[in-house]
This record gives sequence, structure tokens and C-alpha cells, in this order.
Amino acid sequence: MAQYSRNLVLLGDSAVGKTSLVRRYVVDTYDDEYISTIGKKVTKKEVVIGSEDDPTSVTLMIWDILGQKGYKYTQSVSFMHAHGALLVADMTRKDTLESLRSYWIPLILKVTGPIPIIFMGNKADLEKEAQFSFGDLEKLADSCEGFGAKLPSYLTSAKTGDNVEDVFVNIAGQIIERKASLKLNIPWQLMDKNEVGSLQDVVDHIVADFSDQLGGIENATPFIKHQLEMSELDLSKPNEQAIIQFIERLAKVEQTFRPQELVDENKAARLRLFQYKKT
Repeated sequence: MAQYSRNLVLLGDSAVGKTSLVRRYVVDTYDDEYISTIGKKVTKKEVVIGSEDDPTSVTLMIWDILGQKGYKYTQSVSFMHAHGALLVADMTRKDTLESLRSYWIPLILKVTGPIPIIFMGNKADLEKEAQFSFGDLEKLADSCEGFGAKLPSYLTSAKTGDNVEDVFVNIAGQIIERKASLKLNIPWQLMDKNEVGSLQDVVDHIVADFSDQLGGIENATPFIKHQLEMSELDLSKPNEQAIIQFIERLAKVEQTFRPQELVDENKAARLRLFQYKKT
């Protein structure tokens, strides 16, 4: 049996159900407790595709990415090695569908290029609360340019499990069939004053810069998550005082493995970002 390992990313706004979808697929359980993912969480699941006579085993490394808009650098660092993507909207929130169009689709194209993609309208079990239809989801998928293939759409429910397994099997097959090449040459402009317009941008650059210097988001996430919590820094509504505490705490982390001169240099560069913000 042929065996492959491929990276799959789930993208979409916060609270659309990405974490619950992964939990439903990997362990067949549902939990409606909202979890805001910092950086990315990785879950592994083996999928067998193809015929009985010629099966193929695909180990999916499923990445659950921070869904808060405005953190494009942190998100880009998180999914730059993705082979395929599931774009998730919440059927009860029409704004999450528009976010796929205006934010997530342009970002995935910029970072990875035209990899296999499937659109998911999640929380389909809440029919009476739906704010858009399956036709709206299909219309968005049909309007996407630059992917080189028709993009499929599904209505899913992490609560009931409807279509969840079908989506993951479908994307696994597409990834193997397409043999998508990874686009890795991202024009980074980290810590650039022209890229900083808000306090969210300040946090975005700090997190991405720390992750980059630590060798990737996987290594950095445990430190970042803990220091965010200790600083009481809300990613959706960051304030300057909490960000300064966050910077101070990251500097203390770096003191354990970096020369003091570099620690001071990093701290100064991160504090300097406040001078660039416009709003």
C-alpha cells in the first residue's frame, strides 16, 4: 500500500466550529465549548483512499489555525506548508461567509498558491438560524479564480457528524491526485513600519517575529499562549498596556536561551512598533 503524509489546514473566522470539526472527525466526539486557538494545533489522522485492489494510505496532519482576522503574519507562518485547505463558514453568521471571500481566500492564495480547497458550511443542524444557503456557499466556490479547478462545497455539522468524514476523505484524495507543489517564497515584511496600522498589527508582528526566531510556530506556540494568558492580552481587543506586559514576558522567556544583547534588541524592536501604529 502506498503511504503519504500531507498537511491540511482549517481556515475561517473564530468560533465557526473548526476545532469541533477536527474533534468530531478524529475521535468522533463533539464539544460545543468555544476554544480560541493560538498559533496552530496539529492533529494526526490516517485516511485510506482508492479501491480495495489499490488502496492508498494518507496521514493527514490537520492544522487548526488562529481564526481572529487581522493576524495575517501569524496565520501565514502557521500554514505556509499546507498541501490542502478546508475553508469553514458558520451557517448562522453570514459575515463568516464574506470573510472567506475577502480575507481567507486571498491569504491562502498568497501564501500557498492554488492548493486543493473545499468549502464547508458548518452548523448545518441549526436550520432555523441559518443566515445563508448552500447555494450561497456554492456561488462563492464557483467565483474563486486562480485555483485551476472547480472547488467543492459541503454542508456539515460537527454536532451530528453530517458530511464531516466525507469532506476529509475528499480533500485527502484531491491532495494525492493533484500532487500540489508547495509555494514557500513568501515576501515577508515583518517589523516593517508600513505594515503596522493597528494594535492588532503590533501583536501580529510580535508573535510572528518571536515564532520565526524560535524556528517556527510549533516551537513558539506554548510560550506565546502562556504569556498571552499571563498578560491578559485579548487578541480580539488588544490594549497597549497588555501588549507591553506581553513584550516584557517574552523578553524574560528569551533570557533563558539568548544573549542579553539580543534579548534587549528584540524587546526594543517590538516596543518600537507602537510608534508605527496609525489607529
